[in-house]
Amino acid sequence: MEASIKKQSKDELLLEVKRAKGGNKEAFCNLIRINKIAMYRVSKSILSKEEDVEDAVSEAILKAYKNIKSLKDESLFKTWLIRIVINESNTLYKKRSKEITVDKDNFINIKTKDTYKDLTLYDAINSLEEDLRMTTILFYFEDMKYKDIAKLLNIKEGTVKSRLSRAKEKLYHMLKEELYG
Repeated sequence: MEASIKKQSKDELLLEVKRAKGGNKEAFCNLIRINKIAMYRVSKSILSKEEDVEDAVSEAILKAYKNIKSLKDESLFKTWLIRIVINESNTLYKKRSKEITVDKDNFINIKTKDTYKDLTLYDAINSLEEDLRMTTILFYFEDMKYKDIAKLLNIKEGTVKSRLSRAKEKLYHMLKEELYG
């Protein structure tokens, strides 16, 4: 099933979006299946807890389903969907940042952990500032073009390029430090 989803042409995807806009639930579900990894990655770049990621993605799917008829350009479905995921993830992040949880078990046998120990590329990317992390994930993991990222994040293409450049430089230094001490 997954292999057949990835082989769909742009024309087939456009037709699927049109069908979903027309109220076809199966077409909408198919579009969500196609984009589920992208939605997860983007949300995970903002939120750290798995249950928060699931909540944000679920809420984004619900909002997309309710508002798909408002999508003006069918070719921008993925960009539109990712923007909803970003908004939902940011909303949940802001909500969670206001919460304070204290569990006395957290204070028993406190140990410090070297944050650079066992650093992987994924961990390194997640340690970047949000603007660099988001741009990096959209470009390298979601294969989005500069102009699409710029439109999605409401920034200039030059800003996308400079963020990617800064992110690569930071990742290089982090991983170099990890490998060579």
